[in-house]
Amino acid sequence: MTISNPDIKNNYFGYIPNKGANIFFLAVWALLTLGQVILAIPTREIFFGVSMTIGCALELVGYIGRVLGHDDPYVLKNYMMNSIGTVISPVFFMAGIYNCFGSIIEIFGRQYSPLKPINYRRIFICFDVVSFLVQSSGGGIAASSNQSSAKMGFNIMLGGLILQVITMTVFMVMVAHYFYKVHVNRNNLEPKFVGIRNTGFFKAVMWSMCAAILLIYIRSIYRVAEMADGWGSSIMYNETLFLVLDGAMCVIAIVLLTVFYPGFSFKRKRDFINDDTTSLGEEQIALNSIKNSS
Repeated sequence: MTISNPDIKNNYFGYIPNKGANIFFLAVWALLTLGQVILAIPTREIFFGVSMTIGCALELVGYIGRVLGHDDPYVLKNYMMNSIGTVISPVFFMAGIYNCFGSIIEIFGRQYSPLKPINYRRIFICFDVVSFLVQSSGGGIAASSNQSSAKMGFNIMLGGLILQVITMTVFMVMVAHYFYKVHVNRNNLEPKFVGIRNTGFFKAVMWSMCAAILLIYIRSIYRVAEMADGWGSSIMYNETLFLVLDGAMCVIAIVLLTVFYPGFSFKRKRDFINDDTTSLGEEQIALNSIKNSS
């Protein structure tokens, strides 16, 4: 897929992007963007829905840049659409996953987590925002037509990617520790949500989320290696590696989170809590009526 180019020094991609493969990914991301918007409405998963939709839209922009780059790989705008779109998008995917973990803790049991559910959202999303800002600022600098500025911008983006990998690593360790505690205490989990935990769909959601985290982690490691190897490296100039270790990893991850959309399980949890609260309120009203009549 990587081919020689007589004007390679002026080719920002380092190869002629494969039009067919990139159109395929573009179409998939267009469908996934639409799917995330549609699924967010009935489940009322605003944060997750917005995060995933933005991430998918950025991937879409990235592949538009790659398709345009097939016809003209010498235009910096095409390359920067590709680079910024595909580099930054997983920040939003992980923000959605970080937010979900708080609800997962409530379903299994808060007592086995060293942090409160809301603190996972605050801490990891905060680092995700910092990673986003660093990568975005680097992308803005890299968009300069000045080659030295572009290299500095890519180094800043590399710093943002490294921060993202570190954040994901810490998160994965904490998730593993939490589920180890859950497994050890599997007969003493939150009784209120046993009906949700025992459904096949929720189990599929859990496996899909774990797989998505791992796939995005592999993709992030690849992007760090790509940028750390320097501008114009053999890794950066290999489209096959990009399509497999970035394109395919992200697509599979988000397809899983779209097919097994976590919002349906979390909506059921919210509905159960609301129904339970309503039931308790009605019981209290009935008791008060009995007391007043006596």
